[in-house]
Amino acid sequence: MEPTYGDRRGQGRLMADGTWSGGFGVIRPGWQLYLGAVGQAAEHAHHAIQIVVADGQVELRDGEGRRQRCQAAVIPANEPHAIVEGNPRTVMLYLEPESTTGRELAARGFSSSVTAWAEAARTLTPALLSRDDQEPEALVCRIFGALGVDCRVVTGVAGHPVLEDAIQYLPTIISGPVSLAEVSAAVGISDSRLRHLFASEIGLSFRRYVLWLRLQRAVESVLGGSTLTEAAHTAGFTDSAHLTNVTRRTFGLAPSLLARAVSSHPPSEDCEKVTVGCMDVPEKHGRAT
Repeated sequence: MEPTYGDRRGQGRLMADGTWSGGFGVIRPGWQLYLGAVGQAAEHAHHAIQIVVADGQVELRDGEGRRQRCQAAVIPANEPHAIVEGNPRTVMLYLEPESTTGRELAARGFSSSVTAWAEAARTLTPALLSRDDQEPEALVCRIFGALGVDCRVVTGVAGHPVLEDAIQYLPTIISGPVSLAEVSAAVGISDSRLRHLFASEIGLSFRRYVLWLRLQRAVESVLGGSTLTEAAHTAGFTDSAHLTNVTRRTFGLAPSLLARAVSSHPPSEDCEKVTVGCMDVPEKHGRAT
């Protein structure tokens, strides 16, 4: 790898020491997006499905040591993988596998081979990244559209007024225990009906929606200057260890690194780097709780 890759402002810089820098992204219930420079990453696994789209090529390695150079890949949930060589402008999209979109992708039966991961993403091209419009939601929907899968987890609209009430109510109680029964009672609907509305209109189960909402709140809290302990309590996790366990199992990243890869604003050229070469490796079949 060359020592440094040049970059256009706001698109990131790939460094030789295995760092991500110059990127920006968001986390939303059901998905998380990073757009920027991607460096090397040691072998790791996580619960989210990972979709990679590079403006050029990246080199990936699967759990059996097989390598593949490709411009895009769909990496199934819980599959060990490594980034051997990154790219200065790359999308990393992490998707909840239990969402409508995630289940559609999983149903295609991807194998553990890196070659199969690249083949699954053959419809994803660098042209997806070439538009000036880089609103995260629009970019994610273009990716899902190119893959031919449901985009509801991004565009899900609370068409039912009670579901809208539930979505507005949840952030007010997310720092403590959250139950379907409590939320159902608060908005005046049965448990079963509210569960169905989350699945049908949002494309995500109530339980997983709450978990991703907690992750979003925790990351925002860390970005606001909170300690991991403060962020964990604000988001309703037991403690910082619980928060760290969930973020590592979901994304393969500690919460502090995840927070650095998530920002509501495009970065400046001197923004903080994110080192990923020393990511912890969660259990292959670990599940966030």
